[in-house]
Amino acid sequence: MAGVMAALAFQATPGFAQTEGPDPLKIYFQTNSRTVSDEGQETLDQAARLFRDGNPIVMIVAGGTDTVGAPEYNLQLSLDRAQAVAGQLVARGIPVDRLQVLGRGASELIVKTEDNVENPDNRVVEISWR
Repeated sequence: MAGVMAALAFQATPGFAQTEGPDPLKIYFQTNSRTVSDEGQETLDQAARLFRDGNPIVMIVAGGTDTVGAPEYNLQLSLDRAQAVAGQLVARGIPVDRLQVLGRGASELIVKTEDNVENPDNRVVEISWR
């Protein structure tokens, strides 16, 4: 798995452009967690099926956090979450060269909040494709 993870093109990117197409699939995380839940596993299965059915050029895996904690920590946490999801997608047969992995920290919140506000909707990895 380490070799697969090293092959992914990881980026810590504060900005994330929305892609055209269906709404992204979302996998939610507990506070400070990088572990995909059982519900998230089902979403990963769905993402793999959609990838195989649609054969997109690229699948975008973009991690986010809520506003609790230092921006640098949140950026790394968001990237760690996205990497965990990407690794699970590769394990489901998605070619590593078709993944773009992004960490956006708390820069693009699903639900706008002030600093240091916990919000489970912002602790998410979004999977989209184009």
